[in-house]
Order: sequence, then C-alpha cells, then structure tokens
Amino acid sequence: MISILKILLGIILLLLFLASCQKSTQEKSIIAEADTLSEQTGPKNERNQKWLELKRQIESARYSKSVLKYSPVIKKYAKRYGFDWRLIVAQIMQESRFREQAQSPVGARGLMQLMPRTEREISRELDFEYILKNPRENIAAGIYHMKKQYSLFTHSTYMNRIKLSLAAYNCGAGRVFDAGDIARFHRHPSDQWKYIKIYLTMLRNQDWKIHLQVWPQGKPKHGYFYGSDETVTYVDNIWEMYEIYREIL
Repeated sequence: MISILKILLGIILLLLFLASCQKSTQEKSIIAEADTLSEQTGPKNERNQKWLELKRQIESARYSKSVLKYSPVIKKYAKRYGFDWRLIVAQIMQESRFREQAQSPVGARGLMQLMPRTEREISRELDFEYILKNPRENIAAGIYHMKKQYSLFTHSTYMNRIKLSLAAYNCGAGRVFDAGDIARFHRHPSDQWKYIKIYLTMLRNQDWKIHLQVWPQGKPKHGYFYGSDETVTYVDNIWEMYEIYREIL
C-alpha cells in the first residue's frame, strides 16, 4: 500500500514538473514573440515619427510656400538633368532649409549652398550671371552641379550613384575617390556608399599607416579630410528625406 502511494506521489510530482516546464516554455515563447515584435515595430515607429515630422514641416506655411514657389524651376531642371524633383527638394532642405540668403561659415551661399569657386565655374559653363544672388539660378546651377557629380559614378547602382554624387557635392569628388582607393585596398567595392562612408573616415593625418600602404606618396591624393561625419550625415539625411518625400509629395 505504501509503495503504491509512493508511486502515485511520484506521478503527481512528475505531472506538476512537466506542467511547470510547459508553462515556462510558453512564457519564454511569449517573451520571444514580444521581443521580435518590438524589434520589428521599433524601426517602423521611428520611421512613422520621422514621416510625420517631415510631413508637418513640408505642410507648414513657410516650407509649403517655398516648395510651391520653387517647384516649377526645381521640376524643370531636375527633369533636364535626369533627377527626381523630390530628391532636389530634400537636398535643398538639408542645404539651406529653403532660406534664400543662407550662407555657411565656409562661404557657400544660396538655396543649394554653392561655393564661390563652383559658382564661377558654372557661370562660365551655363552663362548665368547671378547664381549666388538669384534663387532660381542658384537652384538651376546646383542641379547642374549635382549632374556633374552623378556623371562620375557610372558603374554604381542608382541608389549608390545618387549617394556618391551627394557625397561628392558635399565634400568634393576627390575625397570620394580617395575613399574608393582605400576600399579597393581592402578588397571592397569602391562604388558602394556603405563602404565609402566607412573609408571617408580614414583620410585624416592620423591614418598615415594605411596611407603608406595605399598611395606611393603616403597620403591621400586630394589631401587630408576631417569632415567625414558631416558628409555621411548629409548623404544619409537627404536620402531618408527623399524616401519620405516620395510618399508625401
């Protein structure tokens, strides 16, 4: 009798243990599902917030008036040089926030923030006289300058070509080419932004060890560069805005 009771007690304890294990497994499964859902919805919620923020900006009185005011010239020259006009809107937002008299600490001016040297070069090529003073000429010249950068990266996919062109617009094509040299040294493609954005950070004087291995003269062909963070932020911000503007505009 006692042995039967022991057997029954053992069976009961075993059943309780199995039930506990099953509950623990279910709880872990629920937690795992919740974590997965959080991972999936986190970026989505962040994107939705960004989307709403940009939507509010573009619908605000100042920006909507500016986009409406300059959209004809933006569309005209974007079409002429083969760009989506909404990309140019995103670029202007990043460059000047549509402030006609915007001027950077290094001397870039206008809606498209063109440097005086670039302005003089484009003035000769397009026969424009008031690129730094006339907002419409500034837009036309900026899009033309963007096209010149775009023509330098013919072997890239469309997305990479746009991003590399934006980087060249911001920091100069020479910097992008130098970063490409380091990418090739590391056996990475030199026509993909995800690699160029990394190697732009290696054009500083303190990176001399890698420079000695890449270039015979021991330094980047186009000089040292310390503005990689600004350029990477510039490109990534414009592309993010562009993707959202394609849904809004």
